[in-house]
Amino acid sequence: MIRAVLGVLTAASLFVAIVVVQRATPSVDQRYGPIVSRGRLGEQVDTTAFRFRVDRVQLATSIRMTDDFGFVRDPSSTSGVWVVVWATVVATREEMAVQGTRLRTPDGTEYLANSSIFSTLDKTPLQPGIPMYGPMLFEIPEDRLAGTWLAVRRHSGGARALDTLGPAIDVDLGLSAEYAARLVADAPPSLTVGQVQAL
Repeated sequence: MIRAVLGVLTAASLFVAIVVVQRATPSVDQRYGPIVSRGRLGEQVDTTAFRFRVDRVQLATSIRMTDDFGFVRDPSSTSGVWVVVWATVVATREEMAVQGTRLRTPDGTEYLANSSIFSTLDKTPLQPGIPMYGPMLFEIPEDRLAGTWLAVRRHSGGARALDTLGPAIDVDLGLSAEYAARLVADAPPSLTVGQVQAL
């Protein structure tokens, strides 16, 4: 009888130990995710590979990009709203880019920077020590704007292109429900967006 009770207690103890170990073990995302620094609109955030600051956020239902010669291209429309994030970024050690930049909503939905417009900050090669200022463009439904964050990841060439364990930044854009609604209401029908420039 005592042996049976000890067997049950041992089995229960082992089961509890297994559950504790499983819950304490980091997930794949936690083990291989980037090392994230956090910041806010207007605040410079430093990582080991780059410095980044969101300067302002604009909205529009249509955008027109200027080219290298100052000519304005045909407008690009969206069924939602264009979010234009103006930012300054500088690589600190080696050439890199911030491709794959995205807006993340409070429920975890992500919207990648527009891939069809090429003269934007997230597609610009960054040289060490040379600050670059320019726009990043996102299409997002109007009702998903409140509470969004900007997720910026390092993208270097060669074998480390994805750089899953590298430095990253999450920026709180300060888009409260009231502020987001005001931005949507005040959004111009068309916005002309300039080129990326070195500072």
